[in-house]
Formats: sequence, structure tokens, C-alpha cells
Amino acid sequence: MSLLQSFRAWFHRKILRDRAALWNHQYSRGRWEFLKLPLEIARFDACVYLLRRHAHAGSWLEIGCGEALLQRRLASGDYQRFVGVDLSSVAIARAQPFADHRVRYFVADMQQLQLNERFDAVIFAESISYVPHPGQLLRAYARFLNPAGVFIVSLFRNQRTAHVWTEIHAATATIDQVTTTNTVGTWDCEVLRLR
Repeated sequence: MSLLQSFRAWFHRKILRDRAALWNHQYSRGRWEFLKLPLEIARFDACVYLLRRHAHAGSWLEIGCGEALLQRRLASGDYQRFVGVDLSSVAIARAQPFADHRVRYFVADMQQLQLNERFDAVIFAESISYVPHPGQLLRAYARFLNPAGVFIVSLFRNQRTAHVWTEIHAATATIDQVTTTNTVGTWDCEVLRLR
């Protein structure tokens, strides 16, 4: 990359606050590699457990899928169809080797997502905390759910995500939940339906 290209990338990331450029930069620099560590397995497995329990062998949509880490934890019989969406083209390029006739990955902004499909589960594994109004987003995403469909939301427990959960719970009812804890902290994973 030339000096001019590096400057332009920095300018878009830092000055213009280009979210896609920021995420691409972070994935390119290895910022999210820690998600592949054994320490992270339990929180992904909590999502897998709840998906199997509430949307087994269904069609699933994961928002903020990154490098397909959740899908890699699944057995092929767990889902009929799996669609992963992420803002980072770098992450999606790394997810593509895990795509097949039932699995599709593509780049899109979760706040502007356009799909003509419905799903049995829409999954936000940490990603919903990056939008300003998570309750509104879930209401908008109801159009992507089948009539008995559910949302699966996983968040690391801290002061900021406590506020996120407050907004989410104002729009939804909790059907089921799993909490996991390790030396880093605690994650809450919930199955939700709109009120």
C-alpha cells in the first residue's frame, strides 16, 4: 500500500468515521483474532444451544457474523439455511470458504439491510451494541422473522451493555437465556420475541 493510500485509509477511518473502513482495518490488523481463542468458546456455544432449542433445523440470519465463527461451531444438521451479514468485507472474505449451497455470506450495513427472506432466528452475537437504538432495530428486523421466529442476542456484561439490554427489553420479552462466565467476564445470551 502506498503512502497516499495509507493516508486515505487513515483519513476515512479516523476523520470521516467510515465504519466499514474502521472494521476492515481492525480485521486486517488482527484486532478480532482473540475471538478464536478457547476462552471464547462458551459464549458461542450458548448461542448454539439456544438456536438448537428454539429454531432447530431452521433458517438462520446472523448479523455481524465476522469470520463465520458461530457457523463453525454448528453441525450441518442444525440449520436448513444460514445467512451471515457483516459490514466488513475483510471479515466476509474470510467467511466465504465456509459458504455452500445452504450458507451465504455477504457485506451489508445492519441498519440498512434489505432481504426478501424470512428466518426462524435472527442472531446478534455482540453486534447489536453497535447501533444507537437496538430496540428500534429489533422492531424493524421483525420483517425478517417467520411467524414463530425468535431473536437471539448475546452481549458481554458491562455498564454500556446494561443500557443496551434496557432498550432491548423495552421492545421484547425474554423467552429463554443462558449466562456464561470466564476469567474475562460474563456474557448474557437471550432468546427474545417482540412484545
